Formats: sequence, C-alpha cells, structure tokens
Amino acid sequence: MFLSQIGKNNPDLISVALEFHRSGKIPPSCFVIDLDMVAKNTQILAQSAYEHKLSLYFITKQVGFNPVFAKAVNKHGILKAVAVDWNEAFSLIKNNIPLGHIGHLVQIPNKYLSPLLRAKPEVITVFSVEKAHQLAQIAQNENLELNLLIRVVDDQDFLYSGQTGGIASKDLEKSLDTINTFPNIKIAGVTAFPCTIFDISKNKFVPTQNLYTLNKAAETIAKHYRNEQLQINAPGNSCSATFPLIREYGATHAEPGNALTGTTPLHALCSQPEKPALIHVTEISHEFENTYYCYGGGLYRRSVVTKALVGNDPKKLTEAKVISPEKTSIDYYVGLKTDGREQFNIGDSVLWSSRAQLFVTRSSVAVVRGIQENNPELVGIFNPFGQRIDQ
Repeated sequence: MFLSQIGKNNPDLISVALEFHRSGKIPPSCFVIDLDMVAKNTQILAQSAYEHKLSLYFITKQVGFNPVFAKAVNKHGILKAVAVDWNEAFSLIKNNIPLGHIGHLVQIPNKYLSPLLRAKPEVITVFSVEKAHQLAQIAQNENLELNLLIRVVDDQDFLYSGQTGGIASKDLEKSLDTINTFPNIKIAGVTAFPCTIFDISKNKFVPTQNLYTLNKAAETIAKHYRNEQLQINAPGNSCSATFPLIREYGATHAEPGNALTGTTPLHALCSQPEKPALIHVTEISHEFENTYYCYGGGLYRRSVVTKALVGNDPKKLTEAKVISPEKTSIDYYVGLKTDGREQFNIGDSVLWSSRAQLFVTRSSVAVVRGIQENNPELVGIFNPFGQRIDQ
C-alpha cells in the first residue's frame, strides 16, 4: 500500500530493513520503524497543529505500544499520549509518558479505575452516566479531580463495528444534568470517532456525520452550562491534511497515530508532509502449487496489502502480487504470485507496507535509528505490547 511512497520518499528504509533481515539482526514478520523519520514527522505535526490552534495527543497502538517510539514523539513535540485501552495506558505509565486521554475507544474496566486515575490523565472519555458515576466515586475516595469528555453519538453517525457506544445526542442534556451532580467531576468537553474518513472517489479526507454531531454537542454544552473552554476532541486520520478541516468545525484537539509513520490512506496515494517511517519484512517459507508462501503474523482485518518486493539485493527486488488469507482465517502464511517467469527461493526476503495495528497482531517491532544519517543502528526488538524481546 505504501511501497511506492517509501521508494520515493524514504528508499533507505527498504535497504536497511532488507540488510537487517538478511544479516539475521531482525526476525521475519517484523515491522521496522525509522525512528529518525518519526521524529521529523512529529515536529511537522506539532508545527501544523500550532498553526491551526490545535492541541495533540499521540497514540502508540499502531506500533505496538512501543516505548522507544513513544519517547521519541514525546521528545520532539507532542508531550502527552492517548491510550486506546488499559494495556496501552499501563505501558505509557511504565515508560513515564504523560497520559493525555484515556477511555476512548475502550472504557476503563472497574478493576483498573484506581491505578489509572492515580496516573492523572488530562481527560477521560465516558460512554455512559453509569461509568461517570463509577469514576466519581473513585475520584472522591482518592481525592482526585477528573476532567471528563462525553462521547456523543447521533442516529446518523458512522461507527466501526466493535466500537459502538456513547451517550445519544437526544439524551445529552439529561445525562449532563445528572453527571454534574457527581463529586470530583468536571465536564471538560466532547469527543467522537471517526471524525474524518477517506473518500476514495475524491482521493481526500472528508468530514463524517460524527463531526457535525460533535460540533452540535459542544454548542449545547457551552450554551446550557456556560462553559466556553471545552475540549472538542476530533480524532480519526489526524494529520496535517485533516487539521484545517476539523478546525473549521471547532475542534481543539486531534490524535495522530498513523500520521507519525506516514501511513494514513492519503499517504499511500501522494507525498505528504509526513514521510513513511514503517515497513514490514518477512521471508519465504515454502512453495506450493506455483504459489510462494511467506511467514505471516502482521495482518489484521482491515489490512490492505496488494504487492510486495521479494529478493536479497535492494537493487534487484522483484514485485509480487500478495494473496492475503481470508478475513476469517489466521495469517499463518501470506501468498505471493508472480507472472510465472520469476523464481524465488526459500528464505528470500519479502517487504511490504500497509496500515498497521500491531497491538492486535503477533509480529515483532524493530526500532532503528540513524537511517537518515546513513548510519543505521538497531535500538531494540519488541513484541506487540511494547516489551523488549532481544535482551
């Protein structure tokens, strides 16, 4: 999906990934992160957000809660992180990364309310009055003051399967009246997801109905409760290209994830300010009935991989068609087809690049610094939960 753009904008990433795999420094089914490029992308995003009067929280789930990645982003301009779930939150806490936002997309389970609230996240999203009440009880016991974001959902909103939930727009005022009676709680703003989506027919990001809902909910809160300092958090494809769009609808906050590695859908089509910083490397396991099979492990259900580069020399790589397993199957292996003239060998390296959600895969993550200075150094190899595995 991103191979063409990597070839144009970061060809050394291909060469280093290939070299490190051939030398045995990294295993197959491994995602390689260009740490230098991540740092540059972070600076670009931070500057663009500043120009559009937006604040940012960064997200690490796409790269497996990686602590080296998180520290680089924190160092180069985005200070606080958003945790998609409690696993990511604990990883961030362990690595001394300030928590900006938690509870969205996954609500905090009761078991983890106390330890995560003690980490003092800047804002916490709630999907219900009941969860807000549970948070208030813990906050009162712990003598903490909490800032809540309300996830608002309207009948016409777009929600991904497996991510449904929120307070209905029609119930917003009644719910807020109740939440306002809880101790140690402040309603700090609203959020929704996704607020932009990529329109393939237009080759650009467009607002979803969710963004309209978000703006309307913010107006209701500001008018009814006289709160003009609301956080209007509008995540979804957060990057330099979407910042002006969401700002038009009153957004105050965005949450870049894939933009940090230059892997939003728009980045696959054309050069963007953020450059590609992520590639996947694996190797051929076997051949069966004129199809070659390489080791899998890095795909998730929304992965889109159509082509790969195969070979051992960066100047002599052969393009192959990727045949992914059915979405109902585990990606033990991924098929490769050529036009019939090319012959591959068992153990040949295979490179591709797709949008990643490493925290739901079983691939490893190799962090490399110095690629942009022609002095690549392997910082470490990690599992999909950010734990180092090469020591």
